[in-house]
Amino acid sequence: MNPGYLSFLLLSITYILVFFGWENQIIQEVSRKTILVFMLVWSLFLFIDIPLFNTYVNLSYLIMLLTSTYIYLSQKTRFISFHSLTFMIFFSTLYVLFQQLYFMDPMFIIYHPTVDAAIVLAMLTAVLVKSSLEQFAVITIGIILGDFILSYFTLYHLPTQLGTFELYDIWMLTFIICRFISETVSKAYQTFKQYFIKIRS
Repeated sequence: MNPGYLSFLLLSITYILVFFGWENQIIQEVSRKTILVFMLVWSLFLFIDIPLFNTYVNLSYLIMLLTSTYIYLSQKTRFISFHSLTFMIFFSTLYVLFQQLYFMDPMFIIYHPTVDAAIVLAMLTAVLVKSSLEQFAVITIGIILGDFILSYFTLYHLPTQLGTFELYDIWMLTFIICRFISETVSKAYQTFKQYFIKIRS
């Protein structure tokens, strides 16, 4: 599958879910209108790059970075912010580790580099981060930070393109899988809780 097809497919599915009233399963803390505006702006800026020194920056990349940074800075307590920051660094380190392992030896690939990394990162995020908005911020900033570290410190030069279809594929897949796991576990917990309440009563 060529880079970009996966993110286009996931974006289309997300549009359908939001239009049919499933926005609470994506992000509970914001309205449908807010989600649609973000998705629409992100989609429109997807093919627009701006030059910055010797680097081209995709405008959708900037939208992701600014939105997730705002979410992180607007968190209510210092503990949550510190927890998020710690996990972002851990997340980005794992992202770099996965990319390096696949680059050094393809035998580490189980199914596909993007899918393998997205599943592991999504599972960790779903377990360690509860809020859907916080999950979005952690995944977005973590992947952006990991991609920058991989480009600058590993390849010893600044990336010529900030915001690629490969990055968008793993970003969207990780977030969708994370939300699916979180919602599934939450629904299962509520079902078992109601079942045991009925047994006791």
